[in-house]
Amino acid sequence: MLRNLISLVIFLLLPGVLLATETQILFDGTNTDQWEFAKDAWFIDSEGSLSCRMEEVKARNGTTRKRGMGYIWTRQTYGDFELQLQYKLSPSANSGVFYRSDSSDPVQKGFEIQLLDDKGFQAVKGPKDAKNLNGAFYDAQAASSNPAKPVGQWNRLKLTCRGPLVKLEINDVVVNEANIDLWKTAGKNPDGSNNKFKTALKKLPQTGKIGFQNHGQVVWLKDVSIKPL
Repeated sequence: MLRNLISLVIFLLLPGVLLATETQILFDGTNTDQWEFAKDAWFIDSEGSLSCRMEEVKARNGTTRKRGMGYIWTRQTYGDFELQLQYKLSPSANSGVFYRSDSSDPVQKGFEIQLLDDKGFQAVKGPKDAKNLNGAFYDAQAASSNPAKPVGQWNRLKLTCRGPLVKLEINDVVVNEANIDLWKTAGKNPDGSNNKFKTALKKLPQTGKIGFQNHGQVVWLKDVSIKPL
């Protein structure tokens, strides 16, 4: 018994041992070791922020446009957690935070927090459903408010997941809360509105990767950490 206790103490004192409730730094501005992404799709800028690159593609009619070069994903998977980060959007930007997601098909096999320049995006693309605006549980539930700062300024985001309960805070304001167990039917939200999901959200795994979306507009991220619960 004493030998086992001593071994446990030595193990816990070893560097790099992550306790179940210990905060893990996912990005601190120095490296992207905790992440997976396509070559050159994401980079650390001169200010130590994580940002995404675009590529120019040509359509058959000869017109060109810019598109994102791919999403970025954590190497590890997470179930119950508290995720904290800061984000900044470019004008008209459309992005998102995926969580508990399968990186092979995050839209249909995961969950997303919408990050959007509501005013700028709708000025260019037209009105969007509230379930697709900033702070929404994408296509599932609209945010109750939008305390995000103007484009070009940093915002704090905190996402807490405990079993089926999910809570989102932006700049210390709770903007969305949901019990995923209420999403019992594929293609339907609890309020009767339609969504694009082929599987009832209740039936999706409550564990998966964290990811950031590159949807063709620049977004910046910093101070990304996660605390398993």
